Amino acid sequence: MMGLLTAHLMVVAAIATAPALPESTRAPNVSIAEISLRPQGPGSPVTVRATLTINDHPAYIQDSTGGAQVEGLSAQELKIGDEVLVTGDPEETADGLVLRNSRAKLLWHGSPLPPLSVTAGEAALGKFADLLIEVDGELMDTESHEGETWLRLRSDDQTFLARLKAGLDNSLLPEMERGSVIRLRGVCSLLPSDTRYQGGFAMLLRSAEDVAVVSGPPWWSLQHLIELGLLLGALVTAGHLTAVQILKARFRAIMAERARMGHELHDTLAQGFAGLSYQIQAARKIAPKSNDRLSRHLDLALDMVRHSHSEAHRSIMMLRPQSLSEGADLHAAIQSSLEQTTADCGFDVRFSTSGPAAHLPLIATDALFRVAQEGIANALRHGHPSSLEVSLEYTLSSVCLSIRDNGCGFDPRASTSRGFGLAGMRERMRALRGQFTIESGPGAGTCIRAEIDLHQSAWEHIKSVVNRWQAYGRERVQRTFRNG
Repeated sequence: MMGLLTAHLMVVAAIATAPALPESTRAPNVSIAEISLRPQGPGSPVTVRATLTINDHPAYIQDSTGGAQVEGLSAQELKIGDEVLVTGDPEETADGLVLRNSRAKLLWHGSPLPPLSVTAGEAALGKFADLLIEVDGELMDTESHEGETWLRLRSDDQTFLARLKAGLDNSLLPEMERGSVIRLRGVCSLLPSDTRYQGGFAMLLRSAEDVAVVSGPPWWSLQHLIELGLLLGALVTAGHLTAVQILKARFRAIMAERARMGHELHDTLAQGFAGLSYQIQAARKIAPKSNDRLSRHLDLALDMVRHSHSEAHRSIMMLRPQSLSEGADLHAAIQSSLEQTTADCGFDVRFSTSGPAAHLPLIATDALFRVAQEGIANALRHGHPSSLEVSLEYTLSSVCLSIRDNGCGFDPRASTSRGFGLAGMRERMRALRGQFTIESGPGAGTCIRAEIDLHQSAWEHIKSVVNRWQAYGRERVQRTFRNG
């Protein structure tokens, strides 16, 4: 209580001891709002008691009823927050109240006023012209011109500017990225020189402390979405290439195991059949010729052993087909197998291809080659044909193998026709999402078709593009090191 009384007595003493203004220059003491309600005539100065919000040229003052711009204020040791008496000629403009030819008298030093928290839409209506306000906005752009720093912000579909004048320490501004939410404190200006366009508003900042970062830019920006898309694309491509390499490794392991089994069968089962055949032949030679029954049994056993040896040899050849490598010529492999299988058969054999040969993965090449081997062997063993036609047809979307004979044929729906060979061919095509069909009938010959789609070639194209880019990157790096 004593402090408030002392401060009041000091103010009264300051006013009482201040030099009196000349009689001709004394003006009525009014509020800023009263000036607008009671327009003054030319040459009728007024005196306003207000708080200094910006000490510059022009300066800005504010009382409890509104704000005003002050021109012609002589340089004095005034600070923001000082309580002053300002006398000047009032002029109401479209951009707010202006006091011209002004002079001020310090009453006492005070603290800066707290700003009014408003929205950008409210400030754009002009209700807070020349008042100290606080507005949040999203940073759109930052530029510096002649030492001044200009911020362009957006809020509530309203774009506005903020200006930090030259001569202030702009290095103290916080780090701001586009898209960040910024909180600004400053005087609301409607002057076209500050707004740079008609109908908006601008914030006149007093120092770098009037700028605060509320939050950083949102992560889901267009740039980040593009980067995420590229990263996901790279991960998908890398995952696919890894899966392809894993499939190739598994296939090589399967091929190696089949080759090992072929070697084991050749060294054990096939050799055993050969030895058994020799023993039966020896027994046949020493058997009494008068015992016809024993001779017939030995001849039958010898035929069975020879047939089993032939079957074992064919199985071994199926386990150990001719060498196929990545990008192997399927036409040449089938041609060679066909010539070896039908040598000295004495009937018509034809093999044809159509369309440009496509690059097939090793697993597809091996599957078609094995189907061709099994189909040719089945035709010779069961069909007893007089002609055999094998064709390989390439199109833009698929490759089709067909084997047709004019043999005795069979009923595909009969249970006896569901042998291991046909089931194996069907399973090979199903594993590659291909199609396998059989057309046959008793006495009508047989035609089998195996078709594989070439949609996987698109992945091969992606792989080749990635490989080319990798080679290009390595070449650029090597060139940079050489030039460096």
